[in-house]
Amino acid sequence: MNIATIIQKAKSALSADHKAKAASSRRTLGLMAVLAVAVAAFAPEMALAAPWDSTADNVLAIFTGGLTRTLAIIAVIACGIAAIAGKLSWDWAIKIIVGIVLIFGGAAIVDYIIAAASA
Repeated sequence: MNIATIIQKAKSALSADHKAKAASSRRTLGLMAVLAVAVAAFAPEMALAAPWDSTADNVLAIFTGGLTRTLAIIAVIACGIAAIAGKLSWDWAIKIIVGIVLIFGGAAIVDYIIAAASA
């Protein structure tokens, strides 16, 4: 055997070892994730909704607050100007505006769905 074949066999052995370690690492991470979810689900203090409720309300306030509203208005104006000037396609401008509508109208949409489902 010459040096080239020895080096080639060593590289293939290292590659196989690396693939096995990566697969083992993925399995370990998956198991750890499942265990973390199970612990979170069965811990009594984690089951209470109060801390999650206030956190969710804070996130909603961030997304629909005054500064965000002002930035959304500026974004709509900028999209319109860029689309009229030909710097932004109308397709992208419409997608951005629909995204803004969904962000700010999300609460109303969910309330409508809940009202329709409960009726």
